[in-house]
Amino acid sequence: MTGLSAADRRWLDAAVRYAMPFVGTTADVPTAAALVVDPQSQTLVARAVTARGGRPHAEAEAIGKAGFEAAGCTLYLTLEPCHHWGRTPPCVDAIIRAGIMRVVIGATDPDPRTSGGSIAQLESAGVEAVLARHVPSQALHAGHALRHTANRPFVTAVLAISADGMIGQSSGGRAPIVGPEALAWIDLLRTRSDAILVGAATARSDDLELNVTLPGLAARTPLRVVLAGASGIDRKVNLIGDFSGHRTAIIAETAASIDAPVSVQIIRVAGSRGRPDLAAALGALAQRNIQNVLVEPGQRLAAALLEADLVDRFAVITGQHALGADAVPASRDGSIASVIDAAGLVETDRQALGDDNLALYERPSRED
Repeated sequence: MTGLSAADRRWLDAAVRYAMPFVGTTADVPTAAALVVDPQSQTLVARAVTARGGRPHAEAEAIGKAGFEAAGCTLYLTLEPCHHWGRTPPCVDAIIRAGIMRVVIGATDPDPRTSGGSIAQLESAGVEAVLARHVPSQALHAGHALRHTANRPFVTAVLAISADGMIGQSSGGRAPIVGPEALAWIDLLRTRSDAILVGAATARSDDLELNVTLPGLAARTPLRVVLAGASGIDRKVNLIGDFSGHRTAIIAETAASIDAPVSVQIIRVAGSRGRPDLAAALGALAQRNIQNVLVEPGQRLAAALLEADLVDRFAVITGQHALGADAVPASRDGSIASVIDAAGLVETDRQALGDDNLALYERPSRED
C-alpha cells in the first residue's frame, strides 16, 4: 500500500467539491462522489455522484460511464464503497470487475455492513486500497457518520440577528433583519439539508413556511419539522395547516395533545413536562434516515441545543440595523457569540452576505 500523494489529495478535494451541490438529494444514502482517473496522464475519465433518491451509487455510475477505459485507472471515492447486497449490488464487485487497479478512499463508512470490510475485499482481489482520512471527505459525510455512531444527524443552526443582537420584536411577527443575499444563503442551506427544524413558538410567532424560494429549486424543500412545546401546537399555525405540498412533521412528547391534519406526520418521543427530549427528537430523525438537519431556532431552542451539546455548526448572520431594547435578544446569557464559544464551537469563517455579515462556528475537526 502506497501513501497519499499531493495529486491524490487534489483529486479527493475535487470529488468533494463535485458532491457538495447534491447534498440533500440522495435520501437515506450518503452523497458520495466517485472519480475515475488515468494515473499516467492524470486526466479525468469519468465521474459520478450518488443519484437522486440514493440509487445508483456513485461508484457503479462512474465505472459504467468509463466503460472499458476504467481498466488500470485509479478510483477516487469520498466514502468507502459498499460490499453488501441491498437495493443495489455491491460496489466493490463492480470495482473489481472493471479492472480498477487502485482505490483512494476519503473516509471510512461507519455503517456496520460496510466498515472496513470493503477495503479488505479490495486488497484480497489485488486492488490497492488507500484510506486517506481526508478531512473534507469526513466533513461531507459527517451526518452519515453521526447517524451511525451517535444516533443523531449533523446539526447546523442558523440565526439572523440585528446589529444590537436581537432576533425579533417582542410583540411577535417577523422583523426584517437581513437582506436578500443572506436570505438566499439560508435558502441554499435548506436545499442541502434533509430536514428543517423549528420550535413551536417560532412557528407560531413568525408564521413560517420554511420552503425553498430560490428559482427552480422549490422541489428541494426538505422535510419541515416542528418541535412541539409544552403548550403543544395546532393546525392554525401556517406551517401545519397550509396546503403547500411540502412534507411536514411534528415531534411531540409522548402524551402531548396535537391537533394537525392527517397529512402531517406525528413523531412521538420521550420528554418531560410536555416537552420532547432534544436528543430523543434528533434520534427519531436519525432513525428515519435524516443525515443533515438545519435548525432555525428561537432564543429558547438555540440555548437548549447548545447546552445539550447537540450543535455541530452554528451560523450567525448579523444585519445592519438595530431593533431596540424592547426586542427579543438572541440569548439571555450575554452575546450569542459568547454562548456559542462556551459550548465549545470555534469560529472558522467570516464573510459578507451583501450588507450583512456571516460568522461561522464549528466543532474543532479531528482526524481519525
